Amino acid sequence: MMLLCSWAVTHLQDEPQVRTLLFATGTCFAYLMNALIPIAAFPAREAPNWRIGAKLYLGFSVFSTFLFIGIFFAFRWEEKSNARKPSKDGSNGGSTDDVTVMGKAEITS
Repeated sequence: MMLLCSWAVTHLQDEPQVRTLLFATGTCFAYLMNALIPIAAFPAREAPNWRIGAKLYLGFSVFSTFLFIGIFFAFRWEEKSNARKPSKDGSNGGSTDDVTVMGKAEITS
């Protein structure tokens, strides 16, 4: 969960409302999972030989591992596509002669 939060901060640094919404829903989802899944995975009538408990958590672990790997490669692909895309002012991301100081553009020669 903390890895997803750090990725969200890195890639959504210009959108604080989206980050807030993601963290709030992620926290609520994590609390719900921690409260309800153990009730279904480890029913008291099957103790101590639960049928699905360990298998369910193993499945969640495998799924989250593939999800993290997928997100990692998606962010790399997004960074590469943004690096190839020309910026709004027409430059290709190289050095420009414009310097911004305190919100005002100055042209250097």
